[in-house]
Amino acid sequence: MWFPVDEPWQYRVLDQLPSGVDDDQLAQARAATPTERVEAMCRLVELAEQLRRSMARKRTGEQR
Repeated sequence: MWFPVDEPWQYRVLDQLPSGVDDDQLAQARAATPTERVEAMCRLVELAEQLRRSMARKRTGEQR
C-alpha cells in the first residue's frame, strides 16, 4: 500500500482558511427536515454534473 510522505497540498490550503461557522447556514441546516437535506444534496449533485459536462464541452470545443 502507498502512503504519502508529505502532507497533501489541500491540507495546507485548508489550514490557511479562517476557521468559523456560518451561523445562517447552520440555522438553515438545523431547520431542514431529512428530506429537505437529501433534496438539497441532489440539487448540489445535479449542479456538479452540469458543471462537469460544461467543462468537458469546453475542453473538446463542442458547441451546445
